[in-house]
Amino acid sequence: MYNHAMNCLKYKFKKVLFVAGLLYFYQASISQTNDGLFVRREGTKLFLGTKQFYAIGVNSYFLQNLAAYGDTLHLLEILNSAKAIGINTIRTWGFYDSHDSVNRAVMHFGPGKYHEKGLRALDYVITKAKEKSIRLIIPLVNNWDDYGGMNQYVEWLAKRTLKKEKRVPLNKQRIIYGTDGRSFRVYVTGSFTHDDFYRNDSIKEWYKNYVQMILERKNTFTGIKYKDEPAIAVWDLANEPRSLDASGELVNHWLDEMSSFIKSIDTHHLVSSGEEGLDVISTGYSDIIKYNQQAWLFDGRNGVSFQKNILLPNIDVASIHCYPSAWKLTYQSAIVWLKDHQRIANVSNKPMILGEIGVKSQTEFVYRAMFNETFHQNTSGILLWQFVYQGRRNNDGYAFSCPANVGVCSILSEYTDKFHQKSDGVVFSPTTTQLLQNFPNPFTSLTMISYDLPIRDVIRLEVYNGLGQLVDRIADEEQEAGFHQTLFDAANRSSGVYFVRLLTTSNKFDRKIVLVR
Repeated sequence: MYNHAMNCLKYKFKKVLFVAGLLYFYQASISQTNDGLFVRREGTKLFLGTKQFYAIGVNSYFLQNLAAYGDTLHLLEILNSAKAIGINTIRTWGFYDSHDSVNRAVMHFGPGKYHEKGLRALDYVITKAKEKSIRLIIPLVNNWDDYGGMNQYVEWLAKRTLKKEKRVPLNKQRIIYGTDGRSFRVYVTGSFTHDDFYRNDSIKEWYKNYVQMILERKNTFTGIKYKDEPAIAVWDLANEPRSLDASGELVNHWLDEMSSFIKSIDTHHLVSSGEEGLDVISTGYSDIIKYNQQAWLFDGRNGVSFQKNILLPNIDVASIHCYPSAWKLTYQSAIVWLKDHQRIANVSNKPMILGEIGVKSQTEFVYRAMFNETFHQNTSGILLWQFVYQGRRNNDGYAFSCPANVGVCSILSEYTDKFHQKSDGVVFSPTTTQLLQNFPNPFTSLTMISYDLPIRDVIRLEVYNGLGQLVDRIADEEQEAGFHQTLFDAANRSSGVYFVRLLTTSNKFDRKIVLVR
């Protein structure tokens, strides 16, 4: 039965791709009229021309690598499959910092030393993305040691400053770990640390030189300077910046200086921090219980403050990431994370993009709920981690390709269409309020709760046990009209009968749900 259902889904999805291919030439004539427009900000919204723009898509960080090593077949496969399901934005690396001047993918092999072959590969990525009317979000350095990162800059400084580099023994080295294998060394040498990237004047000048070179670079395929290229939507100053400064001031000052520097050269493009949404205080966020007691998200140990950074005048777009399982959060916590940061962004009068979200299990449930939440929160974008070509090694457990991963691809296709219609002002609202039966039911740990709201309304969504005791309040807020889906994560609950209750200003609905271990 399961195999038959999956085969039917694959057939339907391939049919969708075929129809999308037939419509491509028609759509291309329309989208080309927007290819000369830059994504711009007005308050909490992004626009492309007169229409609101939503960055709906994926992360494919390695595209420049594919081009550099001559694997244009897989590069084009990714872009074509993205285009076929309606993706309009891809986030991909605009850096490769390394001392290895022979590696053709390296773009930056020393202070002021740039590898033309690596840069031409980035030219090619931008050119081909533009041909598909796909916008790019491009980070300019990595916090982590992958692809050189900030510590590569610190190593260059150490080699120039010290007569003999003092290496830190591995047994004394402190490593800061991020999501699933991401890490950086605290002590690059005996004299310099990771945080010297943010504070050292020489390193800051080298970073500025690299950024200026990128902004002023003339694409060898199009003849257009990067700073004048509409296919680029946003510059991320860094990928997931962190530090050891518990106040968050070190990173904040660096972001202020570098965002101002970019704006002094590039007047067209939006700038974002590229951060994860971590903070130095819990004030302004939901109770830590909603975050499964993960105090590290808000206690300053990551040295970055979302609430401080979003107020910087030259940070145009708020950035957050989310990895529920890796961060030891419930799946419901992911929705709370989105809502809390979106509320802060709204108060700060800035648009927000969920720049990375990665889930390894229950992917269809979680991604559907997150897309639905971004839709109703009017979040300016959501990008899944990570989109690959078919057959590429799944190096971190999050990779998917289309049409192979039918469920995720179908959700992407469905919501790219919904956001496109929303941009066109087409919004479908149900005619009555109703609480639908959860799915699956019975369930083992996670279930989807769906309900209709015909008008914008204040709602409460609660779960009670068989004794009538409140066990969870999933939502208590004003929500937009429409079809809503959210999650009830019962990982810490015992088996039994529960009741979901939806309360609006004028109605009350109950549904019985059954948890079976």
